[in-house]
Amino acid sequence: MSITDKVAGRMKQAAGDLAGDESLRREGLQEERKGEARDELREEQARAEQKASEVQSLEYATDADALARDFSRDELYQRAQQLGVDGRSDMSKEELAEEITKRQ
Repeated sequence: MSITDKVAGRMKQAAGDLAGDESLRREGLQEERKGEARDELREEQARAEQKASEVQSLEYATDADALARDFSRDELYQRAQQLGVDGRSDMSKEELAEEITKRQ
């Protein structure tokens, strides 16, 4: 949508320049700025999501309770299997989370 705003804004600016209509030119400039602001917002949201993902990964790497809270025993078992945790079949969810945290 922001590209549409930018293009429409530029067209209005050009039309305002050609017609000598300053209000049309200003309206076009505002639409162009609105499109740029939407692009900036989208970029900032993507950065915030990336940071949240990094924080969550760090939490999982250091907090066994977070792993146990957010994942099922089966999911933890699969991760323990990938990491080669011995005795994983007999471990509880919390024990699996603890072992995974130690190995990450």
